[in-house]
Amino acid sequence: MTNDVLGRTSAGALNLERLLRPRSIAIVGASANPGSTGRRVLANLERFSFSGEIHLVSRQGGEIAGRTSVTDIAALPMGVDLAVLAVPGTGVRDAVAQCVARGIGAAVVYASGFAEMGPEGRREQEEIARIAREGGLALVGPNCIGLTSFVDGTPLSFGIQQPAVINSPAVAILGQSGGMVGNIRLSCTARALPVSYTISTGNEAVLTINDFVAHIIDDSVTRVIAIFAEQLRDPQRFLALARDAFAAGKRIVLIHPGRSIRAQEAAASHTGSLATDHAVMQTLVTSAGVILVNGLDELTDVVELLLRTPDLPQQGPAILTESGAFKGLAADMCADLGLDLPDLSVKTGERLACILPAFAHISNPLDVTAQGLQQLDIYGHAVSALLADPAVGSVILVLMPGSPEFGLKVVEEILPSIAGAAKPVIYTLLGDNSPIAPEIAGRLREAGIAFFRSPERALRAVARLWSAARTRPLAPRDDCIVIDLPATTGVLPEHRGKALLREAGLPIPAGRLAVSAADAALAASEIDGPVALKAQSAVLTHKSDLGGVSLNLSDEASVLAAFETQTAAIAKHRPDVVLDGALVEAMAPRGHELVVSVRRDPDWGPVMMVGLGGVWIEALHDVAMLSPDSDRQDVLRALNGLKGGSILRGWRGEPAADLEAVVDTVVQLGRIIRGNPRIEEIEINPLSVRDAGHGATVLDALVTLS
Repeated sequence: MTNDVLGRTSAGALNLERLLRPRSIAIVGASANPGSTGRRVLANLERFSFSGEIHLVSRQGGEIAGRTSVTDIAALPMGVDLAVLAVPGTGVRDAVAQCVARGIGAAVVYASGFAEMGPEGRREQEEIARIAREGGLALVGPNCIGLTSFVDGTPLSFGIQQPAVINSPAVAILGQSGGMVGNIRLSCTARALPVSYTISTGNEAVLTINDFVAHIIDDSVTRVIAIFAEQLRDPQRFLALARDAFAAGKRIVLIHPGRSIRAQEAAASHTGSLATDHAVMQTLVTSAGVILVNGLDELTDVVELLLRTPDLPQQGPAILTESGAFKGLAADMCADLGLDLPDLSVKTGERLACILPAFAHISNPLDVTAQGLQQLDIYGHAVSALLADPAVGSVILVLMPGSPEFGLKVVEEILPSIAGAAKPVIYTLLGDNSPIAPEIAGRLREAGIAFFRSPERALRAVARLWSAARTRPLAPRDDCIVIDLPATTGVLPEHRGKALLREAGLPIPAGRLAVSAADAALAASEIDGPVALKAQSAVLTHKSDLGGVSLNLSDEASVLAAFETQTAAIAKHRPDVVLDGALVEAMAPRGHELVVSVRRDPDWGPVMMVGLGGVWIEALHDVAMLSPDSDRQDVLRALNGLKGGSILRGWRGEPAADLEAVVDTVVQLGRIIRGNPRIEEIEINPLSVRDAGHGATVLDALVTLS
């Protein structure tokens, strides 16, 4: 491994070469019992014809499967590359310490009963990790089933493994859960998809998913990295690796359970994972080029298309079927998925008119009618016409299975038209698990064609890749805004927070802090038009609930009265609060109210949010989340994607809102939080947005500093 590859790992990182390409392996806990963990590991190594040295450590000593064993790790030769620790949890700490003492480079720990069991187990795991790190031991686990490199023929798992000849492109499968990793591999193998690595990281006491992603980015055989992650430790490093993977021409496909409370609880009990904010994770991983999916079926479907499709389609698909009824259903499915169905060109329409019967309606989806039952060449000619259309990014065939014999004839007729096509072709047969010719799947996959029995799954996978093809990873931006922040920590009173935002160029109403009723009247006289008066204290985050907000004050008497009334109200409801005074500001013209915020997630880093205020955010949670590196186009796309986006664009004759002013504000917030690590959160609620061309105003703002 080059120094550049190792440089992708975190500080003090461990060399994975001795783990993934060991020249010598010790099985600690070896046994003659064929069903034992150690014996199964040995059987796997023998099945793969491992060419390196194999050492056995057994309490009884003696001969195991024709090999001599020793009774203690201390009896091993110095510098063995890898130890497989097939020992109970109570013996792991001592075994790890002995491995370090013998200069062993890596270890795999299968035993469970550590962080996933609670505080006591977590403390034991942390001590094991300390010993391993200090001794330079690249440790996988505990609570894992190990890993297998099919590229180098090294099985380090106690599950039964079979060697395989791996041709590029292949998929590497990573996850904390050995069960999920194994099941994903079974699904891929059933579809004749090459698997380069299966890696179960378990509780990740030392090595994490990130460490293996960093290694696999430079693996020439692997094109896709499929990850089932219950938690991504060091999320910001993962985001950087995801961008590196994308730049290297590899795609990461990720399942990350945790949308529900019960899913978070399940992850904690399984691998000792800590809960993460799923919405934040979703926003930031997709902005780094990761393809996020929601289930195991979708993961395998997307992986298959990625492996069989060198270039992702920028345009939407054309759908070819022989059922008029399915044509309408397919159009609905695509609408639900947000999958664009491009209109066929005039030239394509003319070409199809020469192929199809006169009663066929030429559109996308395309129904070739039942004429294909009598005239098989219709299928191939129609597919060729669709593939030649520059507006079409891929072609999805959704056909009746017919009899096994007839279905095979159709495949043989179509294959010459689709084999080697420059655009992706997906072949789908309806009828679920109804019988088809066994040769069909093999013939199609040999030709690089993805084969499905479910049109819903096919369309969902195509929609996911179409979206991924149109989303570029966001590179970290350096156009930060640095603000001279006060030494204060926690929530700032509104007047101080707004002063900082005004310094950063955000649209703040004219006004200032007044420390007395007379001072408030003077401040109001300095402003043209009616004013708002708001009581000020860092602990008053909901001022209006306590009588601390007065609006549309138009003369000196009303300002004086409002100041005294607010002071008395706060003293009554919160006698513990000492007011800084009152903020006197110009009343802003009425407009659409939006909520715009940015906050620093403790794990994932900064993330922004924008949404319609008032009932929209309370009843519908109508918000969009964005990376702080988002540009103007990203923000505008998010605004247009809101449920209430049509209101902002102009509704029932009402003028459109000034979306450019909203975009300005959101982009500025991203620049601010990137340039000021002490800012934990900025919430603008509301941002009053006037008609197009007339700007927006920050009416209320909360700024929190660390």
